[in-house]
Amino acid sequence: MTVVFFPRSPRHQWNVVRELKEHARTAINADDETIITVSERGDPGCGGARTIVLIMHPRRPTEAITIDKPLEQITQTDLADALAPLAAAAGLPESPSKRNDHRLPADRR
Repeated sequence: MTVVFFPRSPRHQWNVVRELKEHARTAINADDETIITVSERGDPGCGGARTIVLIMHPRRPTEAITIDKPLEQITQTDLADALAPLAAAAGLPESPSKRNDHRLPADRR
């Protein structure tokens, strides 16, 4: 798995991104050649932050998913809901995280 992350401020931590990427990989059943990036754009202080998830498959166009929340507020359910159309297109069953709304651990913030 390739890690690609461009931090915009010191408050972003690698653990947040790593965990979100792991959940995304599971949700879409990504293979080892698929690259997933997670980044935040906008200003969270002004209520305009959103999280961008890029799915880059070899030999396929890049897919971008936007979640209108700051990185630290994304739950497994938010991620599963946003990635559901990709999982459905791949014929995957509903993600188990849709049944359990777990916040990612606070210690990674």
